[in-house]
Amino acid sequence: MSLISKSEWARRQGFSRQYVNNLINEGRIETQDGKIDEDHANKMLEMQRDPSFPARRKFGELSTKDAKEVHAMYAKARLKNEIERGKLLEAKVKNEIGQLISVEAVKNAMFAKGRIIRDGILNVPDRVSALLATIDDASKIHAILMKELRDVLTELSRDDK
Repeated sequence: MSLISKSEWARRQGFSRQYVNNLINEGRIETQDGKIDEDHANKMLEMQRDPSFPARRKFGELSTKDAKEVHAMYAKARLKNEIERGKLLEAKVKNEIGQLISVEAVKNAMFAKGRIIRDGILNVPDRVSALLATIDDASKIHAILMKELRDVLTELSRDDK
């Protein structure tokens, strides 16, 4: 029977001292003069363990290098999680103050504007075909077509404002 301190037993088991105190207060392990019989406490804990849950891995079984790597990986994962939470919170705030627009709204607006441009350009031949049929000079035809296309595009640019 070897008696050790609560903090030493906690370190060997990979528990915190607070968890060991909780086990003692719940009566799951016993102390003798403030010390713990390591073998007896381990047996008591094993008897009370729910077999449907796997046993916890003890950090005491890891080498110092492995434990540092585990802690570093945990710190990186936590940092990444916090960064992603920050991005999500920033997006929510921007959405609430109206700085963000839904993708669907942008697609609908672009489709409507594209339809107006398409219709305006496709109406040019209907408006000028009779006039162009009477003209033999290519430069005059070119000038009339350019004027009509500019008029359509100018009208479209006025709609944006």
